[in-house]
Amino acid sequence: MDLPEFLTVMKDIIFIGVGITGAVVAVKGLGTWQRQLKGQSEYDLSRRLLVALFKIRDAINGVRNPMMLGHEIPIPSKDEAKKMSHDQISFFGTSKAYQSRWDKVQKERTNLYADLLEAEALWGLDLKNLFRTIYELEHELFTYIRLYLRVINPDDSERSRQAYEKILGNKRDIMYDDLGDEDDDYKKEFREGVEKIEEYLKPKLSSKTNRKIISILHHKKKGTIWACFQSFLEAVRNLPNLPCRLPS
Repeated sequence: MDLPEFLTVMKDIIFIGVGITGAVVAVKGLGTWQRQLKGQSEYDLSRRLLVALFKIRDAINGVRNPMMLGHEIPIPSKDEAKKMSHDQISFFGTSKAYQSRWDKVQKERTNLYADLLEAEALWGLDLKNLFRTIYELEHELFTYIRLYLRVINPDDSERSRQAYEKILGNKRDIMYDDLGDEDDDYKKEFREGVEKIEEYLKPKLSSKTNRKIISILHHKKKGTIWACFQSFLEAVRNLPNLPCRLPS
């Protein structure tokens, strides 16, 4: 076999080897891409869940704020006010203000619902169980405020209002945040519930960062190998055009 034929055979063998290597790299790259996609999805979901959780926390704090500013308290129209007593006008403004505050809680909880379903599909019931504490505290506050509004409703009978007041007296007073340096029991329990959810979700955020670093290194390495392959292939393609000089 003369030199040109030998070079042609070697070129074919090299191309076959490069093709096999390229297929292996492609398969590995696909696996890496799939892992990155899963990591990105979990990262985004964890971030959305934490943001929604913090919004619910802030909305609950807003409901418990003892200061109710004037712009929060609507007043009935002049025609309606003429038919109402002072107590009825006062109750109208207070009840509407609390309804507006609670609507913010309900809005954030509704936004959270779809992401919790996705989390349950990905991770099981662990996160859903952690949110149970938040929901129980939320329901406790809702029940207390509802009873309070029944107690102060001037349109209810005196007997009915006394009955609601008795029920309210058997519950712990959680309506107002004392805004002190230390959290009251309700706020402390809510904060602890939030912290447990943070402990569950934040590792998923940090693990994504680690995967991103590994991914960057992987792509840099793969890019270097591929550049070498391209340079090598270009040299092989030019082999038949090289002058063949045998030693004399």
